[in-house]
Amino acid sequence: MDLAQLSIKRPIFITCIVIAMLVVGFRSMITLPVDLFPDITFPVIVVSTTYSGAGPKEIETQVAKVLEDEFSNVPGVKSLRSVSREGVATVIAEFTLETDIKYAEQQIRDRTAGAKRKLPDDIGEPVIRRVDPSEQPVMVVSLISDLPPGSLFDLADQTIRPRIEQVNQVGLVEVLGGRKREIQVQLNQEALKRHEMSASMISERLS
Repeated sequence: MDLAQLSIKRPIFITCIVIAMLVVGFRSMITLPVDLFPDITFPVIVVSTTYSGAGPKEIETQVAKVLEDEFSNVPGVKSLRSVSREGVATVIAEFTLETDIKYAEQQIRDRTAGAKRKLPDDIGEPVIRRVDPSEQPVMVVSLISDLPPGSLFDLADQTIRPRIEQVNQVGLVEVLGGRKREIQVQLNQEALKRHEMSASMISERLS
């Protein structure tokens, strides 16, 4: 007996099944939790290191390459890639799904600490974090002004960012893009020779 014959001979039975399916479906729809960013763990760890005044090429050779060499032997590493920009090196380590991400993060921290002796002395403290969809920005603000690029960056970093950070439940505010104010000191070689001074001596005085 096929479904069509059963529906004709037992209409009440089929009607009850359809009503039960509709009730179960409606109840499941209203009770099923919905989350924009589900509680899942991505096996990806990002290490960001600042090196003020260094160009992308210096960042790549002196910072990113050193960290990549250190991370390459960490158990469970699936792939390594880096992004070198002016003043910032970002190394992204992806692990296999079977890897304990907490253990991997600790290994990355240990390797980063061990690599500091190979890195330039004046780099910033490396920032190590796991990729978490819930940490994605919930608001992006773009600034447009007739101010010079350096002044606009200072306005965003020194005035607007601190005020947003004071808002209740704001966890992190980052300023991306823009141009930082830069002061260039051009040395007169003849004057240096005349006073028997070197560029390193001037640098120490300025710092």
